[in-house]
Amino acid sequence: MAVLANRRVLILNKLWTAVQITTLQRAISLLYSEKSQVITPPPVGAYETYTWKDWSKLKPVDGEDVIISPSLILKVPEVILLSDYDGMPDRRVNFSRRHIHKRDNYRCQYCGGRPGTEELTIDHVVPRAQGGETSWTNCVLACLDCNTKKANRTPKEANMKLLKEPVKPKYSFFKGKTPTRVLSTWKHWISEAYWEVPLVNDMDEDQS
Repeated sequence: MAVLANRRVLILNKLWTAVQITTLQRAISLLYSEKSQVITPPPVGAYETYTWKDWSKLKPVDGEDVIISPSLILKVPEVILLSDYDGMPDRRVNFSRRHIHKRDNYRCQYCGGRPGTEELTIDHVVPRAQGGETSWTNCVLACLDCNTKKANRTPKEANMKLLKEPVKPKYSFFKGKTPTRVLSTWKHWISEAYWEVPLVNDMDEDQS
């Protein structure tokens, strides 16, 4: 049961487009409430869909993972299709203090220190007074000491060096999920490479 607790299920909207990876518990809840159907690839031909009534009647194959309850033995779904939802997830990575902290791993990008969030500031690599933009590629975390030392100068002018060049973080369809691998039954709809590509057109205002 511990293994099943970590299982994840791919959710498709009603247009058969991947929108989310969810827990097995939530997937079963959506199926039982008739808000979704299970999708399985047959040996040949088109994909097949199953309602809760149909899915609960299927007999598991020997060695197959199952969910056991007092009233039935249920096959574990890997892909479900939502009955009504046709929207798409927001795949933008908001430009915010929270995400700058995450991108920079809560570390000053000049000295490498981790004094805590209360002692970290957002520094413009090229100062705004010199035309620097408030953007992913011009904002980094800096501790109070380094921010004071750098002042209203570029790192070169202040004789300071960045640990790494600031970049726009990637959206991750799999972030925070377990497992991170793409199941074979998912590959018809998604690939990890597709969901990991960098995005553009972030907002310049703090969205935290």
